[in-house]
Amino acid sequence: MKKIKSVEKLTNNKWLNLYQVNYQLDDNKQLSYYFASRRKESDVALMCDDKIDAVRILPYYKKDGKIYVVLIKEFRYPINSYIYSTPAGLVDDGELPEEAAKREVSEEIGASVLNINLVQKGAYSSAGLTDEKIAVYEAEVVLDKSQNLGDGEDISFLCLPLENILDFVDNNNFGMQSALHLKMFYYKHIKN
Repeated sequence: MKKIKSVEKLTNNKWLNLYQVNYQLDDNKQLSYYFASRRKESDVALMCDDKIDAVRILPYYKKDGKIYVVLIKEFRYPINSYIYSTPAGLVDDGELPEEAAKREVSEEIGASVLNINLVQKGAYSSAGLTDEKIAVYEAEVVLDKSQNLGDGEDISFLCLPLENILDFVDNNNFGMQSALHLKMFYYKHIKN
């Protein structure tokens, strides 16, 4: 393990900040590394690795003996474009990850969760760039509400039969995590 000399928060934004961590290397050299974090200075993963920052949920429902997957199409500001994905969002202070997953499904696709299954307790989204740790769920849902989007969110949703998922993922613009989770879900359920 490398020895941390200091950690400095370089920006002060609401949702995401840039940090600089200075290391003392074994050969008496120093190294500075930069990373993005949604956390407070005292909670960055360098100091606290057990925190779940966000959730991602693959919602589905069953109708007439078939499984349908609910996808979102969302405008993503860093790429100035729309991509397909599965619902996701941040875990609020004091909120459990499962509660956040249910809330995000309600807000982004207007659904209530019937059953929810934790698929991944916590994994880093991009460890070379950020300390963000995400819990991943699959949730059987019923579409029974209206969307409740936050300011700046531009999200629509669509429902696809499970058998169409691979072709849709391969022929549309997707976030990597959602694409891989959708393919895993397809192969897990297509045999049934």
